[in-house]
Amino acid sequence: MDIFQVDPFYDALTLVFTFRTLYWLAVGVTIGVGVGAIPGLTASTGVALMLPLTFGMDTASALGLLIGLYKGAVYGGSISAISFATPGTPEAAATVYDGFKLMRRGKGRKAILMALYASVTADTLSDVITIVIAPLLAVVALKFGPSERFWLMVLAVTLLGALSGRHLAKGMMSAALGLFVGTIGSDPIGAVSRNTFGIWWLEEGIHLIPMMIGIFAMSRMLEEFVILMRENQTIQSTGRAIAEALTTGTEGLSFREYLRCWKEMSIGLGVGSFVGMLPGLGATAGAFLSYSVAKQAFPEKKIGSGVIEGIAAAEAGNNATVGPTLIPLLAFGIPGSSSAALIGGALMLQGATPSPRMFELYPTVVYSLFIILFIGNFFNLAIGRFFALLYARLGQLPRHLVIPLITMMAVIGSYSFQGNPYDVVIMLVFGFIGFGMRTLGIPDAPLVITFLITPMMEGSLRRALLINQGDWFLALFKSPLAISLFVAGVVLTYLSIRLQVMERISESATEMGEESASS
Repeated sequence: MDIFQVDPFYDALTLVFTFRTLYWLAVGVTIGVGVGAIPGLTASTGVALMLPLTFGMDTASALGLLIGLYKGAVYGGSISAISFATPGTPEAAATVYDGFKLMRRGKGRKAILMALYASVTADTLSDVITIVIAPLLAVVALKFGPSERFWLMVLAVTLLGALSGRHLAKGMMSAALGLFVGTIGSDPIGAVSRNTFGIWWLEEGIHLIPMMIGIFAMSRMLEEFVILMRENQTIQSTGRAIAEALTTGTEGLSFREYLRCWKEMSIGLGVGSFVGMLPGLGATAGAFLSYSVAKQAFPEKKIGSGVIEGIAAAEAGNNATVGPTLIPLLAFGIPGSSSAALIGGALMLQGATPSPRMFELYPTVVYSLFIILFIGNFFNLAIGRFFALLYARLGQLPRHLVIPLITMMAVIGSYSFQGNPYDVVIMLVFGFIGFGMRTLGIPDAPLVITFLITPMMEGSLRRALLINQGDWFLALFKSPLAISLFVAGVVLTYLSIRLQVMERISESATEMGEESASS
């Protein structure tokens, strides 16, 4: 497989640089920044709601809308984090520490501009890393046979469970649920119904769009509804103070101040890019790890006391995951995050199923994605710069207005996918499942990603069995690479359990020490 093909690249340029594609890219970034600025909504929520809209689009326009929304939302979360100390998205939580303190000192505009520039800088450079690494890994992945691909996906599921939260059992429970849901419907070989519970409209399986909307959008709205019911009084508006802190007459960000933060942005770029390539960690982990590393590396800068260096580290860390989280999707067909899974779903709807052969079968689609990833940063810079101060007020939207609006969009999006009312039922069911998982602290990323890779995992296992004439041992352990991947999965599981046991012992010892000290 040629890593770079000239003709498909030129075809991609002609597809991307059209008014339609650039228009949808701008729309995606604009919506994304707004979605990120509204507390309670996330990049995954926005992408899930827009996913049905892409069904009637061409591939480049669909990628422009979804990638633009993804990029805009990851940055947009910093706006409300700085303005109200309420992160619009979980990945912006680390920005609160320094951003809100700057806001209270009347330097909100400087803080928001630093967040924007750090986000765009790290995102752009991490996209270059993605464009270089993904094709190289895809070449390696093509050497894998069915057995190796099966164990690779098992290893990815194990990694998801281990890295998606403090409790390995909860992560693996989520992955197991995704595996079960992925097998609902008809058997791909014998066309025999399985796990349908006698419900005829489950014969075709669970459709991607209603499931995604339920997990990411409806469950969020149920959570927000519970919060609304618990509130005893309306939150008082702080619009006047925010308007004064964000007015264009206040202190902005100089180019020298931007360059002063290059070390923190470099840390965010390195840590965020690495975290993005690991399935299950996501932008939130990238932000907090980058922030912690920068704080430890430069104690003299007093990160955490309200300095722009803290914002630079956190925002570079979370935005640097955006591109690299697509690397495992493009190289192995395994999404690196919930948002990457949604983009992978959009590619599947367009007929370009992510896999190691994607660079060979759909090179124009891949090059279009790379180009959109790169130029999307300039749209994010321009639109974020123009609308940031306006979107800072979106965080004041009351929940009783946001909840019914998003709920209505979720119902319409689920129904419009196929005009099937049962898709709305599936969306509601997964909305309650997602709400229950969030309440119990069970991560949703393993469920979604495992659901998407289950057909590929099953297909690889079936092919391995056919090649080896039904011999399970040869099908699973025929090559040294397959055995190595199996051993890696076992070792990873053991280490995860061991680390969690040691952490609990340490916490118990700390609690006993505090109790003895107080007594």
